[in-house]
Amino acid sequence: MIMPNPSSVHDLRRVGEGRTAEIFAWGDGRVLRLLRDGASREYVLHELNVCRCVHDAGIPSPAVYPAESEDGLIEIDGRLGFVMERVEGASMLEELTAKPWRLWRHARSFADLHLRLHASTAAGLPSQLDRFHRIVGGISGTIGQSAANGIRAAIDELSEGSAICHGDFHPDNILMSSRGPVLIDWGPATSGCPAADIAWTLYLFRHGGAPPGMRWGQRLVLALFRRMFLGAYRRAYLRGSDLRWSEVVRWGPAIAAIRLGDRIPEERELLLRLLRREFGGDRRSSHDRPTPPSVASS
Repeated sequence: MIMPNPSSVHDLRRVGEGRTAEIFAWGDGRVLRLLRDGASREYVLHELNVCRCVHDAGIPSPAVYPAESEDGLIEIDGRLGFVMERVEGASMLEELTAKPWRLWRHARSFADLHLRLHASTAAGLPSQLDRFHRIVGGISGTIGQSAANGIRAAIDELSEGSAICHGDFHPDNILMSSRGPVLIDWGPATSGCPAADIAWTLYLFRHGGAPPGMRWGQRLVLALFRRMFLGAYRRAYLRGSDLRWSEVVRWGPAIAAIRLGDRIPEERELLLRLLRREFGGDRRSSHDRPTPPSVASS
């Protein structure tokens, strides 16, 4: 196969994008996942390894094709990435938007895929517990040390399991290919507790923002649609699992802390309110406090 040899990103055809990466066509049946500016080599290697681990475990996910470089990465315009299998198909979210009457069918498929993940393990995945503790450490200056300690204690009490956890499981991360649903965007994946993984999905459905420009009536319909999908997903997942929903609910406050670590401006105040209500801590926003010199200089 003749591989592309671009001198710039502008020489490539973009076929998709997300918050952390852009996807470009890369020869027959392949794409380049190019992380956005600021992604470290360590992190991109982490993503490559995670993608390889879950694919080797038999999870429906894109195959990874390391480059012929020393570490398997490709660098273009100072940005790092790696080559993956190109999966053809609309996302589950796109299909739901186009054919909303298929909501219950897709919700069952969504639950079945999540159950498959949580029934599987993968050698080499990072620890969910370690990842969560790192994130809490990163936001302790925002929420206060007392609240951070309370969140750490809650995470330590709840964390149990070694299942594959995607870390960002939602319909826009599932491609409906000819071979069935394929799960993408594995950067946050870990080995850990399924209830935490479900609690993240629950948060996204309940508090995830609406697309920009959506009118009030459309937002109301979207909220109802999300609630119906979430209810069908919940019933289907619990039918196939011994998990109790109360285990998922108990993860809610800790997941709010993990989401705060994503630094999404429009969700910041909501998340701070949730955390203050559960764990207390400094009630002033970090916007109201001087920024420590070590943070300001980083």
